[in-house]
Order: sequence, then C-alpha cells, then structure tokens
Amino acid sequence: MGKEINRIRINRLYSENRIFEEISFHDGVNIILGEKYDVSLIRGRKTNGVGKSMSIEFLDFSFLNDYEKSRIARIPKEVFELEENVMLDLDIGGESITIKRNRKEADKPVIVRNGKFVSFDKIQDARDYLTEIIFSELNGKMVPSFRNLFSILMRDERSEFTDIIKCHDLRKRIPDDLSAHLFLLGFSLEAYRNTLSKIKEIENVTTVIAKNKKELTQEGKKKISDVRAELNALEDELQKLEEAIESFKTNETFDSMEAELIELESMLDQFRKRQKALRHDYDKIRRMPKPEQIDDNEIELVYNQFKSDLGNAVVKSLNEVVGFKNKVEEFQRMLVNQKAKELEKQLQEIAEQIRVIDDEYSEKLKIIDKKGILKNLKASLKIYEAKKDSLSNTKFLFEQYEKNDKKKKLLKLQKTQEIMKIDNEIEENSKILQSFMNTILEIHESIMGNKECSFNIQTIDTAKSKTPVELNLRIYDDGSHSVDRTKVFIYDMALLFNSFTRQKHPLFLVHDNIFDVDQDTLVQCLNYLYKQEEKFQDFQYILTLNRDKIENEERRKDIKIDIDSHCVATFTKDKKFLGRNYQET
Repeated sequence: MGKEINRIRINRLYSENRIFEEISFHDGVNIILGEKYDVSLIRGRKTNGVGKSMSIEFLDFSFLNDYEKSRIARIPKEVFELEENVMLDLDIGGESITIKRNRKEADKPVIVRNGKFVSFDKIQDARDYLTEIIFSELNGKMVPSFRNLFSILMRDERSEFTDIIKCHDLRKRIPDDLSAHLFLLGFSLEAYRNTLSKIKEIENVTTVIAKNKKELTQEGKKKISDVRAELNALEDELQKLEEAIESFKTNETFDSMEAELIELESMLDQFRKRQKALRHDYDKIRRMPKPEQIDDNEIELVYNQFKSDLGNAVVKSLNEVVGFKNKVEEFQRMLVNQKAKELEKQLQEIAEQIRVIDDEYSEKLKIIDKKGILKNLKASLKIYEAKKDSLSNTKFLFEQYEKNDKKKKLLKLQKTQEIMKIDNEIEENSKILQSFMNTILEIHESIMGNKECSFNIQTIDTAKSKTPVELNLRIYDDGSHSVDRTKVFIYDMALLFNSFTRQKHPLFLVHDNIFDVDQDTLVQCLNYLYKQEEKFQDFQYILTLNRDKIENEERRKDIKIDIDSHCVATFTKDKKFLGRNYQET
C-alpha cells in the first residue's frame, strides 16, 4: 500500500519584518515552551500570556484559517501591523512552498511554489490550490477539504480536547464532519457525503411538509385525514355543479340562451331601477298638499272694498270673479291628477314588462334548473368558480403534501441504501480497523498501563441524527477532563503512526495545550513520543508545554525525551512571542 497523500513538513514561521522571532522546525517532536501565566491577573478581556498559543495561532493563520474567527484578528494593530506579512516555509511532497498572508488582505494570500508567485483573490481558491498539491497522487478521488483535514491536524485549543470528533471551538457549534477521519481510515467518502446530502434533503422536505400540513389543517385544528374527507366532499359538490353546467352547455341553444338570459337579467335590472324611480315620484305627488281654496264670502268683501277705487276701469261682476277663481282651482287639480295618472300608467306598463320578462326568464331557466343547483345563472357560475378555486388550492396543497411525503420516504430509503454502502465499507475495511484498534491498544498500554479500551465505528440511521457515522473511542476511566484529553492524544497518535492510516496522513500534527493532564500521564505521553522518534523519522509533531509542568520530572529523569534539544521556541514573561503585553480587542 503506497503513500496516498503528500507529506507536509514545516520549515520555519516568521514575519517579513521580523516582528516576532523566527521559529524553525525539524522532523520529529517540536516543543514550544512557555512559563505559566497567573490566571488571577486576568480581568475581562483575554490578556496574552507568554505567547505559546499565539504562535500556534500564527501557524494556523498561515494555513489559511478563517481570519475573523481567530485570535489574531483581535491583536491591536499597534502591536502587529495589519500590513505585516506572516510567512510560512514548508515542503509538500517534493515541492517547496511559501505561504504569505497579512491581516489587511487576509482573504488574498500569496503562495510561492518552487519560486513561482501565485496570488489569490479568494481564500477558498488558495485552499483549493493547496489541496491539489497535497492530494496530487489521488487523481481526482474524493478527498476531505483542506480546512477539514487541518481541523484534526491542528485542533483548536478551544475545543478543550473533549472529544475525538469535535475539533473546533465548542462555543461555535460547528456541525461534525467526519470526512477527514473516514478518509484516514480508508473510506471512499462517496457514500458518506451522499448520505449527508440525503439528510439535508430530508430536512428541507420535512420543513415543506410541516408548512403544507399547517395550512391544510388550519394550524393543527383538524387532522390530515379530515382534509382528505373534506376534499372528497368538495369534489362531489363541484362535480354536481359541473354536471349541471355541462348539461346546459350540451343544449343546442346554449350559446343563444346564455346570451338571452344575461340580456333578460340586464333588462330586469334596468326596469326595476326605473320602477323604483317612478314609485318615488308618484309617492311625492300623492304627498303634495291640496291647492288652497278661497272662500266666496271673503272674495265678496274684498271686491266691495276696492270697487269704489276702480274708477272708469271695466268692472267685472262678483260672479265673474268667483267663476275665474273656480277655474284656477280646477286647473290646478287637473294638472296634479294628470301627472299622477301618467305615473300610474308608466308604473303599470313597467310592471307588465317586468312580468313578461320574468316569465320569459323563468321559462328559459327551466331548461337548466337541476334540482335547485342552478337557480340563477350568474350566481351559480360565481359559486362554481369559488368552489373550483377552493378545490384547486386545497387539492394542490394536499397533492404537494402527499408528493413531499412520498419524496421523504424515497429519500429515507436512499439514505438507508447509502448507509448500507458505508456498512459494506466498514466490513471491507475490517483489516484496517483491526490494525488501527491494535495501535490504539498499544498506545493505551504504553500510557495507561493496560489495554482496557475499545474503538469502534458504526452507522446511525435515525431521524434525528445529523451524521450517519459514529466513531467511538473508550479508554480506561474516561469521562474526566484529564482522561478525555488523553483519549484525543491516543486517537491522534494512532492516526499518525498506524501503518495503514499514515499512508493517507500528511504526517504533520499540532497539539496546543493538550497536556492539561495528571503528571504521570504527561510523563508517559512524552516517553511514548520518545519511542516513536526511534521508530520513525518522517513525521513532525508540534506541541506546547509549560516549563513548570515538567521541571520536577526532568530533574528526576522520569522523562526520557530531551526537552531542550526538542525545544524550537521558548517564551517567558520577559521574552514574549510578540515582545510586549497587550489586551485582545
């Protein structure tokens, strides 16, 4: 089994204008030492210690991490200028690489490959470029992303090393991605990623189903089965209406009859409006006061009073005056009565026209009247369209609900099929997994003094699971803060040194502050590394330690590895990584 990934070997980390002291790395174990800072002095924002972890942050920055999420983004520009380039020299396979990146244009790194400068406008393009170099021997096979691979090569200290899978800052709740783990363990990744895709599709279609169901059931006020029954009833009503309308439409006189009915309805509306107006005028005439009548005796008195003043004027007799008065009154009565008679006549004529038209309308309507379904053409068509729209909307939603429900079932079946492929791969990789388990047992015995541990990989096919695969490592007396860190160390070492997994491993690993463990475990871990250096010369392991953590053990010579010869950088209160005190913003 040949090497399937190019080895990554770091040569040196530095800044263009030597803002911090250059760190040169060598094969084997590389230790960054620092003094322990006084936790009681920290107030509010993070105060930098001596710089062990910050040097690792700069290393991760050079490996194109997300700048905004890193501690480097919080360094004041007065301490480290935004334009200052951080430089990382390394070898990937047989190629000489320099990665050049600054904070001002963090998403536009420059990569120098064998002396040739390549600039990037997007950070992802630069990551893809490095991925092609690292996996150049795999000829397009499915591989983990650059940053996914580095998540287990350079675990975030803020992951607290509580779990072999969770490599990121625990506060960020980043979804677990087992791609790098499975790749190192010999899996193809195709079935795994297909399963993740199906899980995502199932989540999306489940959301749509819930939305459809909420609308169909009026936010849960009824059951989905009731919707089906209501839909059947609505379809039956609509079918009856359709049959009645179709029966009418099949009549040979449908077109003309439809036009006649509509015209008759229009005429009836007009005549009824006219009838209403005439009745109003007729009522007004009937309510008019009668013409005022003047008494004949009163006229006689007035006549005699003014008779002497008439002079030579022609004097009418009293009888003539009274006669004229009576004629005026009669003329007034005649005008009112004549107007009333005219209105009465018009009302009679309109009533007769309405009756004739209504009879004609009724006769024509009998042709299409079916058990009371169509009592009025315009109203019936309106009801029909309303019911049709209601049925169409409800039917569409219900069909979408059923369609998505079927789609969900199909996706679940496809997901199960992909998981079965992973199960097959677990069986096919049984030799690799057994070898890996044996490596874990050896490391566990070397550190813990026994082989009371286990490792297994299994698939998960449940509705709530976000990942189809579970990696489970149990070691002796695990569950405590210290032992969980030891578990992560054992797992990472097994990936680095197992004869199968190291064929897909870049043979580069960083642990920042992982050794917050009991003293005996720390000593055994360092002694295990000493033995590995005797066996292997082609790996690079970088770790950070506090000097006071190992001083007594060094003095007693409990630690076999020579700390000083493996130390690549030492930071103290007087000699800090960035040379000064500051607070992260």
